[in-house]
Amino acid sequence: MAFREIVGGWWKRGRRKAVAADASMTPLAGMAEVAPSSPASPPRDWAAPLLRLAGLDAGSCLSPEDSGPVIAAARDALARFADDPRRLPRRPQLLPELLGALNDDDASGRDLGGIIARDPALAAHLLKLANSTLYRRDTAAVESLDRAVALVGVDGLRHLVAVALMQPVMRVEGGVFGRLPDLVWDHTQRSALIAARLAGPAGREEVLAARLLALLQGLGAIVVVQALRDATAGLAARVPDTAMTAHLLQRWSPRLACAVAREWGLSERLMQALDAQTDDERTAMGPLARALALAAPEASDAMEAPAVAAAA
Repeated sequence: MAFREIVGGWWKRGRRKAVAADASMTPLAGMAEVAPSSPASPPRDWAAPLLRLAGLDAGSCLSPEDSGPVIAAARDALARFADDPRRLPRRPQLLPELLGALNDDDASGRDLGGIIARDPALAAHLLKLANSTLYRRDTAAVESLDRAVALVGVDGLRHLVAVALMQPVMRVEGGVFGRLPDLVWDHTQRSALIAARLAGPAGREEVLAARLLALLQGLGAIVVVQALRDATAGLAARVPDTAMTAHLLQRWSPRLACAVAREWGLSERLMQALDAQTDDERTAMGPLARALALAAPEASDAMEAPAVAAAA
């Protein structure tokens, strides 16, 4: 799959250089030519572990009967979000240019740093990410963009830039849901890394597509949390039944992500991979969709494992 197929309408507006048509349109060996997967059971749940980590246990939740109207109100709000582009998160301004540079073989780390430096907030956030436990490689603080680029390399920067661009869109107050928004953000970063690893054998462009899928699904999850927060306003710090909440989060996150991808002009193939996350039949899940379906629960397991070990 060529990069223009990932970013859809962005290609003509944002590419940095002319690319020969034959080369850019040639599908990657491996991922693009792999047949869709055989029928399989739905992917494992990734939402319930996040609710457990947020401390939303049965004792602090409404009964299933009382939760019904709350879940229905949140679902109605999400349906309105999906149908009205004005309600969806806006595309980060630098995303097309940065994605084009990240996919350009001739773009160096210094080139990427130069683009990032044009946005002070983005530059500060990138340094914060480079100093996080996920990316920092030694005890010395990373204090310059040049050093951050040198430490993570261009491939690492691809992930950092994508994450840094998405996070401002994904911020939301926790409210009665406590740590859940922060946990969703942590889960999104981990899912993007795992999905990229799973897509790695198929080539760089599939890695980029897998990262985008995970980030978009995380963005959809934040919209779901926002809708739940609004629906629970005035309920005296009570939240809906955890099983019902987890189901809503699991089902609607990729749906909202698909709506965002459509509004942002991303490719039909990405939207199909997101749509496949809600298909209970699992009759035709392609490799890209499967990478996301495997990455999300693996990220949840990795987050929950320390808590389980501490409680043992």
